[in-house]
Amino acid sequence: MDANEPVETSAVETSAEPVTDFLRTLSREEANLRNIRKAIRAIERHTENEPSNNIHKIKQEMSRIEKILKQTRLTDFVEEDVKQRIQSVKSMMPAWEEQATKSFGQRLEDALRQVDFELSGHYPLLKVMFYTLEVKLETDSVAIWYGPQQERLDSCKLIPEVAAKKLEANHKKIAGRGLDDETFLSNLFEAYKTVAHRSERKIGDSFPVSDVLLEYALLIQSKKFRTNPVKSSYNEYGRVFFSYDLYRLKERTVEGHELNLVTATRAYTRRRSGFLWVPSNESGDGTYISHIRFREV
Repeated sequence: MDANEPVETSAVETSAEPVTDFLRTLSREEANLRNIRKAIRAIERHTENEPSNNIHKIKQEMSRIEKILKQTRLTDFVEEDVKQRIQSVKSMMPAWEEQATKSFGQRLEDALRQVDFELSGHYPLLKVMFYTLEVKLETDSVAIWYGPQQERLDSCKLIPEVAAKKLEANHKKIAGRGLDDETFLSNLFEAYKTVAHRSERKIGDSFPVSDVLLEYALLIQSKKFRTNPVKSSYNEYGRVFFSYDLYRLKERTVEGHELNLVTATRAYTRRRSGFLWVPSNESGDGTYISHIRFREV
């Protein structure tokens, strides 16, 4: 054969690539149809009985369908029919959500009453003493906060009885610790003086609450921890414990100096490290402090 003679290409060879592309597209669309069908059946199953108890699952399936529709090449007829099916579910969602929140609130109130807690506030932020329960229907979860969403303590599924037990356990951990005013105040003053010394400033000046907390947490550690500072020997003491101890502290004077908690200005509340929320009462009121000082009296 002449080297310059053109080589004939068969029709099968020239069309191989387009055929392969078509088959790949067809395979994807078959998968899309299967997934849409599964999602629709799941929605039907979740809406048959007590749909208000399956808000999270229904939303997940609808989101899955909407995502598929954005990337599919399905015909307009199929796409429109699918949209109509989930639109009817969407229209019912507000009523189901209202029913879900009402049911959850009633059951939670009953469960909390069993452990001597009183529920207040409005969805999605419910109040119990100085704790906040953030109800999240979209994720089927409850977040438990100390203060007005200041320190996240725990989370759980959207089950009232579980949320009540989690809250009770956290409260016992925080409030169940003993507090000797004299010892706490003495250690706090020592931590304050350490911060003042390192800053090369005088007693009576104000120092950031986070700096004083750090020194206090180190000061109260055991001899075992100081000898071998590993996690297993560390005596946990963080922002929540410090906040609660400052709240319940009755004595304020030590070695001729009075403890003052400096209210945080707006500039110090921009970053979490710049302030600490401290309760004023068990109803959930409180103040934000940014600095601590001991003033001579």
